Amino acid sequence: MKKLLLTAALTVGALSLWAQPKVVAHRGFYATEGSWENTVSSLRNAQQLGVYGVEFDVNMTADDSLIVFHGPKILDTKLHAQKNKFAEIRAVKLPNGLQIPTLREFFAQGKQDPSTKLILEIKKHATPQRETEVVKAILALAREMDLVQQVEFISFSKHACDEVRRLQPDAVVVYVSSDMNAMRPAELKKLGYQGLSYQLNVLMNHPEILDDANRLGIVSTLWMVNDCEVIDWAARHGVTYVSTDCPDKAKAYLESVAAYKSKKN
Repeated sequence: MKKLLLTAALTVGALSLWAQPKVVAHRGFYATEGSWENTVSSLRNAQQLGVYGVEFDVNMTADDSLIVFHGPKILDTKLHAQKNKFAEIRAVKLPNGLQIPTLREFFAQGKQDPSTKLILEIKKHATPQRETEVVKAILALAREMDLVQQVEFISFSKHACDEVRRLQPDAVVVYVSSDMNAMRPAELKKLGYQGLSYQLNVLMNHPEILDDANRLGIVSTLWMVNDCEVIDWAARHGVTYVSTDCPDKAKAYLESVAAYKSKKN
């Protein structure tokens, strides 16, 4: 496989025939000196890079604070992103001396560049009732900061997705799955979701999902995309977005292909 971590040779024969997918920085652009995933730093780096959007994870602590962290375990401690209080979690230093940000802090940086979509993953929580509380709190903050239109709400939890739809009907809602039997585009459209974000094994084994999604106007995200051959595959199958840990390499590769196409034409 032609890894994005290496200098990619162009495989433009196929990619040049299709619309290019846009790049989503998975947990931000953190593969830089002094940064770390899901931090304000990783968001700022992605904004400066100029990608379509930044995916990040949101949990609610035991005392109802919204934090940006994948979790549930907090690094190598015994702390849990949802079962411990904010002060305990905040006291843990990330690599490079960075802090686990609150959602308000992350949103404040996001607001600095309205062109970068904030792709907010609502993590699964213990009960549907708790997930409803989480969705309400996230939406309240997004409304307060006038960011609803910049945010795309994604989740592995159907309940969380449904709650966003119920409480904010104009919000962009995307269902996430790594299940081979994940909901198909017709069902997603019926539920009022705008998109799907499926793991690469799901979509590569079931490319007909993408055919149906494109026919029905459902946008698609493929993850994780960390090599050029998968970008080529995504382009051939009409994938809308590729989510990657290497957004700089993916962006450079796609720009090289675009330059080749322009020169060829």
